[in-house]
Amino acid sequence: MPRQTDTRARARDEFARRLTDYGYLGVSLDDIAKAVDVKKASLYHHFPGGKPALFMEVADHYTREASALLQSALATPGTLRDKLLALAASYAEGTYNSALSNQIYYAIRHLEDEQRAEVSHAYVRGLIQPVTDLMAQAVATGELREADPGFLATAFLELAATVRPPEDDHTPASADRLAEDVVDLFLRGAGPDTP
Repeated sequence: MPRQTDTRARARDEFARRLTDYGYLGVSLDDIAKAVDVKKASLYHHFPGGKPALFMEVADHYTREASALLQSALATPGTLRDKLLALAASYAEGTYNSALSNQIYYAIRHLEDEQRAEVSHAYVRGLIQPVTDLMAQAVATGELREADPGFLATAFLELAATVRPPEDDHTPASADRLAEDVVDLFLRGAGPDTP
């Protein structure tokens, strides 16, 4: 049983790597089988639905891991700013694989409607809704101005996802500074109007 789990995980991870580099259409099961040193038939044993099934495994794995990281950041004690800092810092530190996330988004157009809906719902439930809930609470308490919490969540996540430390500076201090810049920009722009 451990060998089967290992083959599944290795195939999933190789598919994710190639999906990030080449997009969905640039990934073949032949290449995956060669990279993980198994016969193509073995991939079909582990993923009877073929390439779409392997993609679904990649999307599910990414969403579950990213959701756990997000939940950890949102569990940070303190104010809205503290929670947003933790979330932005996780992006600034490269915790989320934005390139893979983007490729998952682009690839869903190649899936059947039911699979597309499954990926989309899991992504929204795991990665968008918790931040939307945080924004709704902040609007209700007056920490943020009256605005659509979904819009606020999407705006913050998009802003945080663009933050990467400069190539020559991957120090924690650099990531922390970038996280602070993102949060300050967001809060000043979305903060309650002052007379």
